[in-house]
Amino acid sequence: MFVRPCWEPKTTNELYDFIDANPWGLVVNNSDRGPFATNLPLLLDRSKGKHGVLVSHLATANEHARVLREGRSPTLAILEGPYAYVTSSWYPNRDMPPTYYYTAVHCYGQIRLQSQAELEHWLGVLTDRMESQVTNGWKMSEIPHRDITRRLPFIMGFELEIERMEGKFKLGQDEPKKDAMAVAGQLAQADDPLHRALGRMVDQYNANRPA
Repeated sequence: MFVRPCWEPKTTNELYDFIDANPWGLVVNNSDRGPFATNLPLLLDRSKGKHGVLVSHLATANEHARVLREGRSPTLAILEGPYAYVTSSWYPNRDMPPTYYYTAVHCYGQIRLQSQAELEHWLGVLTDRMESQVTNGWKMSEIPHRDITRRLPFIMGFELEIERMEGKFKLGQDEPKKDAMAVAGQLAQADDPLHRALGRMVDQYNANRPA
């Protein structure tokens, strides 16, 4: 990933917080049949490995599961955060070309398969996290335990042990501060909550830099 120094997050915690806030990702592997890519939820466990692990699962019927089991190539997980097209009309002097502001983190590493007990535990973690955002959210305990366990043989849980992380927060840091802050102001007024979230990041990464 091409990352100018001004776009690079400065701390590991910035990358971790980004992953926690944007857990929907794309897992990519090479194989003898070409590349495989699957969209999956990716939960971060900071306590394991040198740089943490990403935890997920996919259907055993998915051929990508075979590729992960074989483990012949490193795995790349791509997590995408807020992004937006930036029109030149947002710049005070309308003298900058249009662009995109966007955020992404790439994680590279090796795969370890989970036991069924680990898989069940992390399905519970994922469910609890997502249902906590829902009024009167559902709990796994609402159905018989056998209705959970009978599905486990058809799911492959895995951990991606992170060996390397790259982050790119392209938020106008290479542009005049007045222009970046004008974009932040426009995004703050957007109807789309992801655009508003991006606006907050633009403000965070530009407000304290020299004019």
